[in-house]
Formats: sequence, structure tokens, C-alpha cells
Amino acid sequence: MRAAEDKDIDQAIGSSIRRQRLRKRLSQTELGRAIGVSFQQIQKYESGANRIAAARLLQIARTLRVPLPAFFAGIENTGGGAATPPQSLVDQRQAARLMAAFTHITSPKLRSRLLNLVEQLP
Repeated sequence: MRAAEDKDIDQAIGSSIRRQRLRKRLSQTELGRAIGVSFQQIQKYESGANRIAAARLLQIARTLRVPLPAFFAGIENTGGGAATPPQSLVDQRQAARLMAAFTHITSPKLRSRLLNLVEQLP
């Protein structure tokens, strides 16, 4: 059984993959085809259920056209390999969902109004 810290790191990397994939407007199926795995495998990577080999992570970065370090954003290295606290992971997931939803709004006026509303919230 993997240590909880390792699981948190795998989940953080998976969340980063999902965020980058959504920014590129790719489905799990499309990403899977591009790197030679099933969409179910992409689901497992994104949830942190399956650990991603370095070579596979590099394939994903190239396919999504993002630098490899982008997948490690928000992961602290304290020498012991500790991941960002769980609450930060939740916040990152919520931010990714919000960003994905925001990018689907096609009206510039509506985007502006929504942004103004969010900025006024406590």
C-alpha cells in the first residue's frame, strides 16, 4: 500500500493533467488515443488511482503542448516528498472546474459580468 503522501502527489499530478487537458479542450478519449492508452487509463491517471511513469508523463506534456513542470505546480518539496495539504488540492480542483466552465462561456459581456461578480465576493 502506498503512503498517503504518495497518493496525494499522484492525485495532484492527475488533477494537473486534467486541468491542462480541459484547457486544450481534449476529451479523455482523444488524449488516450494520442498517447496510445484507453480513456479509462486516462481516468485512472487523472484520479491518481494509477501512477504515471515518467516517459508517459512526457508523452502527455508533449501532446498537450505544455512544459513538463506544469504538472508539478502546487506540489511542495520539503525534502520528505510531502505534497500540498489536502485542502489546497481541493481548492485546485475547484479552480480547475471553474476555469473549465468559464472557458465555455462564449459571450465576452457575460464573461466580464461573471468576473466582476466573482471579484466582489468575500
